[in-house]
Amino acid sequence: MTLRVVAHLRAQEGKGAELGEALKGLIDPTRAEPGVISYELLASLDDDRDYTFVEEYQDGDALDAHMNTPHVAAALAAMPELVEGDLDLRKYRLIG
Repeated sequence: MTLRVVAHLRAQEGKGAELGEALKGLIDPTRAEPGVISYELLASLDDDRDYTFVEEYQDGDALDAHMNTPHVAAALAAMPELVEGDLDLRKYRLIG
């Protein structure tokens, strides 16, 4: 069974576009990782500070490997300057 992840981030005031660009930089390298089935970035139509990743991995090991890549480490290091609050990362399994 695959692992689904929903990761929500909210940009600091005035940092929406900058956060969006930083997050877009994760897409291509992440999609090239082994074990990544899908990796999509969504931007809210109603709030330019609201971003959500919808992700699917073969298993928890693939997610762990993703979280330890250099591109994710660099993005996480930049987050305190761009993100309001903490990363809201939730893991799911498909039930229907």
